[in-house]
Amino acid sequence: MKRNIVFFANTLWFLEKFKYELIKELSLENKITCLYFREGPPYNIEKIRELNEFHDVKFVAFKSFAIKFLFSLINNYLKYNFKNPKYHKIIIFTIGPIIISSLLPSFYKKRTTYVLEGLGRVFSSKKNINNIIKLIVVQIYRFLFSKCQSVFVLNSHDFLFLVENNICPIYKLAILPGTGLDCLKIDKILKLPKKIPKYIDYVGRLIVEKGFYKFILARLNFQNYYPEIDQLYTFRIISPKKDIDNLSPKELNFLNYLNIELKPYMVEPYPYYLESKALIVPSSYGEGLSRVVLEASYLGIPILASRIRGIEEILPSDYKYFIKSNNPFSISQQLALMIEDNEYFLKIKEKQKLHIKNNFSMNISVSIFIERLFKK
Repeated sequence: MKRNIVFFANTLWFLEKFKYELIKELSLENKITCLYFREGPPYNIEKIRELNEFHDVKFVAFKSFAIKFLFSLINNYLKYNFKNPKYHKIIIFTIGPIIISSLLPSFYKKRTTYVLEGLGRVFSSKKNINNIIKLIVVQIYRFLFSKCQSVFVLNSHDFLFLVENNICPIYKLAILPGTGLDCLKIDKILKLPKKIPKYIDYVGRLIVEKGFYKFILARLNFQNYYPEIDQLYTFRIISPKKDIDNLSPKELNFLNYLNIELKPYMVEPYPYYLESKALIVPSSYGEGLSRVVLEASYLGIPILASRIRGIEEILPSDYKYFIKSNNPFSISQQLALMIEDNEYFLKIKEKQKLHIKNNFSMNISVSIFIERLFKK
């Protein structure tokens, strides 16, 4: 008899982009229900249809599911059927769904696995309001993690934070090798005709913690102090369309004045990457494992990145272009040096690809996730 497994995440985009292979693999022997609050950025509708039609996977908006779930709980209580509830495993991602799971009865909490893809903005922001929210979230996490089956994180820093702050028992924790990179797919992309790289890119949310303003000011410094190199490349911001739409007309005019292009997320990021000369990742965000750094590093794109959790795991320990100072002038200096240092990136390219393939590939990520999910 197949087990019923529930995935619960903030967006349908997240489930398709990061959990497609995991859901597909689990659906071979289980019935899968995927819950989401909203659709989110553009996603591959064909993949969703494939899972829905051929793999016994249902995608349901949380509002629609909640009513049916409530009736199933009532049925459990009336029949005193707590030892054999309808759902056998519940896998929950991202802060919103985790907090909502506080409402689960205890017999479902014991079957729940939480996956922290990163501690996120609440734990990395310096804003007073987020510090207050953090105190509340820590208490909620502490309660939920004491009741659940297991908690997965993506890096050692997050593991230590949860243990040292008595938020989660150490025996419930496990480290996953990210969400999995489809190396075979990228290898095919690398065989495509080469394009002349002409962009210096920032990829991510337009928020302080991701380094959005550092990127803009680094661009201003680069324009002023390295005009000859600046003429060769265009600075570009790639972000969710919602974030771009939230920029005011004056902010858009300012970015246009700086000759910074704005592009929305696409279903697949690789057309952007193939035009990229370099990436700047000046993040202080609570990354789990930076997907942008993982993808760009495998492609061999030079990356100027903050030395923080979720990035250190991907790049070599002696990586030459960790950001040395958050001063935008210093960032522009390092960028100028990095752009012309082709020899260094040719030297580390193959070793870096092998490191990612051996540690963060899709097959490895999925197999370890499933092994730890069903570990007694």
